[in-house]
Amino acid sequence: MILLTLMMSYFSIASVTSESFMIQIKNQSISVVAPSKPQKRFAVIVENQSLTTQVAKFSCLSENLKFVTVLPGKSETVEIENSSDKLVSFIPLSPAFQDVRLEFGKKTYEIPTKD
Repeated sequence: MILLTLMMSYFSIASVTSESFMIQIKNQSISVVAPSKPQKRFAVIVENQSLTTQVAKFSCLSENLKFVTVLPGKSETVEIENSSDKLVSFIPLSPAFQDVRLEFGKKTYEIPTKD
């Protein structure tokens, strides 16, 4: 049973890295798993591992693309279409956190809290 769970976790992470962004919101940081190839249309899975409800937006330059609310312990999937060549940012609004740039090909990266 444990082996099956580990295999399912491995394959779900593998599919996330190839097709979509995975943003994991924690109490003191945000980690991102990025797809390897740039895409104009992509999915972002926002997983809230913190203890508070997260309200955030996706933005490119000054244009708001989408808003999302994720309850503690839950996740939401958002489809993003970016017609420009500029990076899309994930901007936590409540509770506030520093902006997270969604960078293709960067694999896994973490954004610490602002001090």
